[in-house]
Amino acid sequence: MESKRSLVMVLRLSMVAMLAVWTCIWILKPTRLWKRSWHVAEGRAGSTFIGESGLNVVVFCFPFLVAAVISYSYVSISSSDCRLREKKAHLSTGFSLPVISTSPFGVLLLGELLGMLCFVIFLLWTYYSNVSSDFKRITPSKTLHLNGMQLKMMSLGVRFGSLSEACLAVLLLPILRGMALFRVVGIQFEASVRYHIWIANGMMLFSLLHGTIIMSVWGSKSILLKEITKWQRTRRISLAGAITLVIGLTIWITALPAIRRKYFQLFYSIHNLYIVFILFFLLHAGERHFYLVFSGVMLFALDKVLRLLQSRRVVSLLSARILPCRAIELTFRKNPSLKYTPTSILFVKIPSISKFQWHPFSIISSSKMEDEKLSILVKCHGRWTNSLYDSIESMSNKASDHLGRLSVSVEGPYGPINLSYERYDRLVLVAGGSGITPFLGILQDMASRNHSRKNHTAKVHLLYVVRKLQDLNMLTPVSTLLLHHSPNESQITQLKLSIYVTQEQGSSSSSVREILGSMSQTKAFIVEQSSSKDVLPGPEGPMWRAGITGLASIVFLICILCLNRFCIHEGKKPSKDKSPSWVYDLFVICSFAIAITSCIMATVVSQWRGSADGKCTSLGKNSCATLEAKAQRMEPDYEINFGRRPNLIDVLSEEPVEAGETKVGVFVCGPYSMQESVALFCRSYSMGAMLRRNGKKKKCSFLFHSINFSL
Repeated sequence: MESKRSLVMVLRLSMVAMLAVWTCIWILKPTRLWKRSWHVAEGRAGSTFIGESGLNVVVFCFPFLVAAVISYSYVSISSSDCRLREKKAHLSTGFSLPVISTSPFGVLLLGELLGMLCFVIFLLWTYYSNVSSDFKRITPSKTLHLNGMQLKMMSLGVRFGSLSEACLAVLLLPILRGMALFRVVGIQFEASVRYHIWIANGMMLFSLLHGTIIMSVWGSKSILLKEITKWQRTRRISLAGAITLVIGLTIWITALPAIRRKYFQLFYSIHNLYIVFILFFLLHAGERHFYLVFSGVMLFALDKVLRLLQSRRVVSLLSARILPCRAIELTFRKNPSLKYTPTSILFVKIPSISKFQWHPFSIISSSKMEDEKLSILVKCHGRWTNSLYDSIESMSNKASDHLGRLSVSVEGPYGPINLSYERYDRLVLVAGGSGITPFLGILQDMASRNHSRKNHTAKVHLLYVVRKLQDLNMLTPVSTLLLHHSPNESQITQLKLSIYVTQEQGSSSSSVREILGSMSQTKAFIVEQSSSKDVLPGPEGPMWRAGITGLASIVFLICILCLNRFCIHEGKKPSKDKSPSWVYDLFVICSFAIAITSCIMATVVSQWRGSADGKCTSLGKNSCATLEAKAQRMEPDYEINFGRRPNLIDVLSEEPVEAGETKVGVFVCGPYSMQESVALFCRSYSMGAMLRRNGKKKKCSFLFHSINFSL
């Protein structure tokens, strides 16, 4: 155990050191000292085998890629030991304090605000350093016939391009799934997506300023058309830059919320133009500037490859259950070795509905309770989910307990490496509507831990807000866990359940049998055809991701060195006789393609060698009857309120009285107004609110966690 902790500490320090090196390079790059030293280093490297291109790869790409390799190794080791995970979890609790509950960016946590401030300061520093350096050495242009003021304007425009470049360097990192780096600090995919949105907005703003200022200077000299259509032999290619800007604006406009939500297929299709965007960015900026953003592009490409290799294998449903609230519980067979943590998500594509759309859903089962099954709950909200519901319903109307075959492609599961709820003495779970789904997995996991006597006895307060009583059917998958069981069954021993039905009137004294009566009126349908090949494979492990990241990096470096060394013999030729810049760009593309292809081949061989047939698991026809029978003999401890919404601040204010001096984890998944109210309370209380009862001061800390699936 001590050796493992030492290894984890070494990996953590190494990862921080490599990220610090990468960050320092970006900070120092705009300075005159760096530029002078870099020209000397390139001159010396040019006479060696590594060459200028190799030097750029090693300095600008390798620090971050090495940090990624270390982080995947760290995830693999730390995720295998609960004590290591819990120790790490305590270190990050302070950053979950909501400091701004109402803003255009949503609820901002302390860690997010500090990260934003650091990034903005870095952008300001980069812009100031570059512009001030340019202004000191401005000389009138003989080729464009620009005066001093116009040259200064050109410098301002060009340096906005440098800011756009910095944004592009980190743009793709938040949307990594299997290769996600944010998992190391406990940030899940659905939370990090908004970082991608923020960075993309900044990048497009800087790109627009970059293009507008430069084109306005050209326009003032009546050379706009000539310059913008020019394909230069060397240096930056203006036409490629114009194409990059147009493609970027197209992607950005179709990604606006009003268009994305109404025309999701259009948004998804246009977003795939990112490949063309990156290609023309390379042609516009050149290979040396491309190396600055190469790390993120490489990791994103590897992530995409692993996802495609996983999703090419079509799986079939094991069973489906239709709930009266227009929701469907889908159950898949999985490999028993596939483990996942609560709040993990599974991306699902059903080719019969759409061949391109992927949709994320929370996993509601626990890998500790179900070794060979994995379940998700789908609530009908849009066209895709309604089509799925109609398909399952039409298949179930055949007067049979068996469904026809429905092919499904999956990606995932993706989730946190640490069980974030374990660090708390008390949990408050606040859910609205379909936002209950992430918490079903938490409840299942807690019940399995209590059943296996792992001594995790946190008190849980579940607040569930629905519009209609029928919507409580979303609790069906865990209805038996919400009731009192016998000591030898899986249960949650300290659970308080508060239900709010906002749009219907009823009696608060309604019995449990009346509430759960509608829940038991569901029927599970077993899939007719199933084979051992239909088992859900799961993504590649962290150590494999570390391996292919290292493999791709080394193969790319070797290819770029060989192509530059043996295909181009520049020597001391004059500039006009040297190879065009697009030749070097082509070498980058070829090297990148070879590196990715090598990873594809390695992954395919690994999957082929490691593939094993899973055992078919069947679902008994009497599962619903069993559920109903249990519901008849169990009585839950709960409260239900009709015709009103909860005042979350008032409800949460009662928690400190019961909690005392403890840590309370507050998890919320629901509408933004709900998240805002919960964040406001956590911020107000955590920043010094004290409660006096019986002349004694009692204080507990509330740590805010938001789960949001607005992708």
